[in-house]
Order: sequence, then structure tokens, then C-alpha cells
Amino acid sequence: MVDEERLWDYMVNHRYLTPREAMYDQRHPFKLEPLQWVGFLAFKDEKAAKKEDPFMAVGLRSFDGHPLHLASCQELLMLSRLVLNFASDAPNVSSTMGNRLHKDDVYGEIEGSLAIEGVKVTRKRIDEPLRKHSIPVDRNDSMVENMGRALTFALGRPDFNEENLHRLYSILTDGVLDETNRLREGELYRYDEVEVDSYPGAPHGQISSCMDSLFSYVGHILEKGDPMEKFLLPHVAHYYIAYVHPYFDYNGRTARMVSFWLSLLSIQNPPVFASEAIDQTKNLYYRALENTRDSHNDLTYFIIYLLQITVSYYNCYRNVEYIDQLLKNKGIVLTEGERAYVKKILISNKGAFVYGDFLKWTKSDMSKQAAFKILNGFVRDGFLLTRESRSKNKLFAVNPEFAPYRMKHFNE
Repeated sequence: MVDEERLWDYMVNHRYLTPREAMYDQRHPFKLEPLQWVGFLAFKDEKAAKKEDPFMAVGLRSFDGHPLHLASCQELLMLSRLVLNFASDAPNVSSTMGNRLHKDDVYGEIEGSLAIEGVKVTRKRIDEPLRKHSIPVDRNDSMVENMGRALTFALGRPDFNEENLHRLYSILTDGVLDETNRLREGELYRYDEVEVDSYPGAPHGQISSCMDSLFSYVGHILEKGDPMEKFLLPHVAHYYIAYVHPYFDYNGRTARMVSFWLSLLSIQNPPVFASEAIDQTKNLYYRALENTRDSHNDLTYFIIYLLQITVSYYNCYRNVEYIDQLLKNKGIVLTEGERAYVKKILISNKGAFVYGDFLKWTKSDMSKQAAFKILNGFVRDGFLLTRESRSKNKLFAVNPEFAPYRMKHFNE
């Protein structure tokens, strides 16, 4: 017999356990059988339906019989405070994409968003169509250019409504959709059913009413929502577009861009550049979506995941700036490419690594000699330490003196 009230108290005040953690993770004081979790889910759904504290209502239309909800549990509140504290240090966002930090963000967002969906691009392939305004030579170039145009569109802070969302989607998909994935002339959403990873999108006849509920919800929160509702709004909209799946293709890319767009419209929010972080933790991103769907649209799981990677990425950027200044004090100036490599190493390493790991993290086809040249350069600068393994492989590790801000590694 499960003490459901005790389990719920633990989730509210300690850790918001996922189904997998509640059933299989020995680090927590509960071990539920699958049927017991089903019973607890019904118990939790009842609390959500009654809007018992700490549940927050999410006024969005459900198409599967499970109202959307989230819990302002201690884990979510703690992560929210951390993000808001970091936000005061975030660089100002301009519409010009001109300064170096903002360029890093933009390039990382484009690279990450495309990589999530299996599109491989390099920084050079991103730079050419954006900076040089060259004519795209292939589909990948068109995708990069479209992402740059979409970011510029969002940076203009247009109202979030049906017309402007369609404009955004049209920009993102300009010239890159297969015939079978295109919308019908004059229509805003898909005309048939879809299923993504065994989860159905909204029946096509209900998409318009679902999206109308999103436009109304966003307008209400931006105008009358409390600070927490405004803070969470970009993440709620991100999930909702993935949940409704209003298009045949480019739903994820649109959802992530909408999240960025709404973070700009909500004055208190730092801009959401999440795609690079999502790409590095892709399996956890999809698991967070699954946990939310499997827990009857409990957005707490998805939002906690997004806040976790946001905190980790803020610390990553703080470490990059710390390293940049530390090396400048030694008369060493990192190039933009070297800064990008530093960031990838900080994000991806979980201890000692070899040159092959570095190539995997950077999605690079550079030679072994080129990789060692970069890594050995970082050793000379002091950013990396090195030693030889028992198998005679050269191992590298981040010098802890160069990374004072702790980053969460998501397999911990």
C-alpha cells in the first residue's frame, strides 16, 4: 500500500519524481509498482482538478481529456529563482545580432535547433548565409538562412497572434518542405492526422480551436498574469505546440522559436536560447515530453527539465567569460572558433576525455592532427590538463581553476 499523501509531500517539498524514479530509482524513499503509480497518478489528477495548492491552472484547451496543469513545487521554484538571478547578468539583446556574445547565442541556437532534428551544419556554414547574405546553395543553407530570418522576426517583438505565427512558420519552412508536408493553399494548419513517437497530435478538426486557446492564453498572461505565470509562459507554449502538433513538419523548430519570441514579449524574462542545450541532452528532452504526456499533461516535468538546462547553460557562459578574461590577462585572445570549442568541452565533458570525444561533441570532420592541435593549445593555455591512460591514450580534462561555476551533467 502506497502512502500517497507522503509521496505527494515528498514531491512537492523535495524532488518531483518522474514515473521512472518513483518505480526504479533506489536513491529515493519510494519504490512503486506500475499499478501503484497508476493509482497515484489518479490521486494527483484529482488534486490538480481541484486546483489544490501548489497546482497552477493552465488555461489551454486539451484534446485528449487530460487538462494541462503544473505544480509550483519547491524544485521548480528553486530553479526559477536561479534563472531569474542569472538573468540580471544576461547580455542585452538587440535586433542587429552585432556583438560577440549575442552572435554566439544566435549561432548556437541555429546550430542546436537544426542538430536536434538531425541536420548537421558547421559554424562556417551558418556564418556564410547570415553574414555574407549569399544565395543558399542547398537545403541546409536555406534552413540556416530561414532560422536567421526567424530570429530577426522574433527580435522585432511582433504581437503573438495567428497571423504572425503563420508568418513565422512560413519563414522557417520557406523552400525546405517536402510536398507531402506542405500546408494546403490558404490553410494555416495540417489537414490530416499525425502521430509522433506513439503520441497523437490534436485531431486536425480541433487544431484551430486549440491554437485559438493558445493565442488567448498568451494574451491574458502577458497582460494580467502574475510574475511566475509570465516567467513560465515561454516553456508552457513550447510544450503546447509540441502537444498539439499543428503542422506536418517543423513543429519542434516552431515551438522553440515561439519560446524565444515569448521570452522577448515577457519583459522580465531573459531571452530563451535553449536549442543548443536541448541538443546536448536530447534524450532527456524527449523523456521530459514523455513524462508530461504519460502523467496526463503535467507540465511540471517538462518545465523542470528546461529550467535545469537553462541554469547549466548560464553557468557555462559564465565559465566561458571567466576563461576568456583569465587568458586575456595572460595576453592570450581566444578566437570565436576557440570560444565555441571551449563551450562544447564545458558542456559535454564528464571527466577525462580523448580527442575522439572532442570530435563527437563538436560534430566535426577535422583530422586527428587538427583536433590534437586545438586540444594541445588549450593545454598550453592552462584550460585543459592532460595525462596518459593505461592504454597509452592521451587524456584531457578541464582544469577546475578555469571553471568555477558548477554545471550539471545530466547523467549524474
